Amino acid sequence: MRDDVKPVGRRQRKALETRRRVLDAAEQLFVSDGYSATTIAAIAETADVAVQTVYSVFGNKRAVLTELLAARTVGDDGAAPLRDRQDWQAMEAESEPRRQLALLASIATRIGGRMAPLYDVMAEAAGSDPELAAVFRQQQEARYKDQRRVARSLAHKDALRDGMSEVRATDVMWALANPRTHRALVGERRWPTDEYEGWLGQLLAGALLKD
Repeated sequence: MRDDVKPVGRRQRKALETRRRVLDAAEQLFVSDGYSATTIAAIAETADVAVQTVYSVFGNKRAVLTELLAARTVGDDGAAPLRDRQDWQAMEAESEPRRQLALLASIATRIGGRMAPLYDVMAEAAGSDPELAAVFRQQQEARYKDQRRVARSLAHKDALRDGMSEVRATDVMWALANPRTHRALVGERRWPTDEYEGWLGQLLAGALLKD
């Protein structure tokens, strides 16, 4: 069972299915038409639900995008943040530094596949909506804090190359293990996903670890 997802009854399942349809429809429209041009009515029509259903579940378009980002970050309907997920905890617990960074690359690749198209959407929306700009900053800060945990783990193992501080290691991960990098190489340059994941793991290890 997925993290933080408990068995649900028929009514709850129906509500979850409706929520997923709305989020899928919103993602399709946000990516194809842009955030500003997408209306709640268009989302409802694409999801095959009533307009009022979208309002009752999410409240407004800003909330739809905010919840879409959260869902695509973790990959399911659970409320547990990334750092509390089994795959993330297994990566943090890995004792061998190169294997740990390979696991981080795997997680980052999966997140990139889900999130990369939405980064352009969020950048557009944040430019005209201060509240969404704040949400985007919070999401970025959460990613940095999660990566800081990995850098701290590597530092505790005395695995970082000479002169590489915990903060600098976090900055490197921030720049490389990034959905924008995934979008550039997988989305635009058509790298196979497995090749991208292997490249990212090797690049992180080469940049961060002792020889």
